[in-house]
Amino acid sequence: MKKKYFIILMIILVSCSSDDKAIDIINRDIQRGALLRNINRIENNFISGDLNSTFAVEIEEQDGEWGDLFDYVRVYTKYIDRDVSNGNNSSPEIMLKDIEASSFTAGPYGLPRDTLEISYDEVVNIHNLDIGNIKPGDQFEVRLDLVLKDGRSFSNDSASAHMLTDICFYKSPFRYVINVIEPIPDTDFTGTYFYEIIDGDNLEGITYDGFITISSTGKSNVRSLPISLEGIEFTIAGKSIYPKIYQMHSGFCNDAAKIILTGPSETSFGQFAPLDDSVFDMTIVFGYEGWDAELGNNVREFTYRFTKQ
Repeated sequence: MKKKYFIILMIILVSCSSDDKAIDIINRDIQRGALLRNINRIENNFISGDLNSTFAVEIEEQDGEWGDLFDYVRVYTKYIDRDVSNGNNSSPEIMLKDIEASSFTAGPYGLPRDTLEISYDEVVNIHNLDIGNIKPGDQFEVRLDLVLKDGRSFSNDSASAHMLTDICFYKSPFRYVINVIEPIPDTDFTGTYFYEIIDGDNLEGITYDGFITISSTGKSNVRSLPISLEGIEFTIAGKSIYPKIYQMHSGFCNDAAKIILTGPSETSFGQFAPLDDSVFDMTIVFGYEGWDAELGNNVREFTYRFTKQ
């Protein structure tokens, strides 16, 4: 099991809740660290060919001095070419920009808040990409590095499982995946489906078949389904289906060591017939990035088949 622990020390841990009333507990108990909490995910993905499309998320900085330690947020980005049939044009992580603390304004509880907005045009230019070579299903990643005035910094590699997942109060993944999509109707890939696991080893707590309802989230091409504690949110992008990163399959927000997180495979991106949502496959990783609790350092991949009823 991965033995990473966030250096924020807390005496009291709140339950799996997004209740903003817990803010007093959070700030009383943060002693030596900081985080960037998701307040609202506004736009998830880029629209293929539309350089004006944006990714946007409202974030809130929290530290042991109610934001007085906050210096700036450094934003990094990288491009992932998922169709390498004509060569791999992926670009490594590079710095996109800094957002100074002065750009944030006080939120309802006096903590600094800002909307992080990144345009498709920004990332295409910083990576010196030809938009004609970027296809639906390709991805960009955005990673945030929170820097304090004393020089300390915090990102996803210094967080624990209950910080990274949106189901717990902290909701501070520091890392976001932006898919390049062609919008589909909100009714596609929704409704009642029968699911079955067609590939994957036995794992306690996994239900191997059943009926579920897949719902639209209100965001283009993003759907959700209830097959784990948090559920699985996924995006249809080009010919690929990508589960969201850092979703909780099982565990408790007050015991990060027992949390299992899910995410996408790096090699299997689902299968479906274009313009046909009657049957599709999706591969889900349990123990994503090593957050595997009792799995024993053994990341598991399961491929699910969904058949519309």
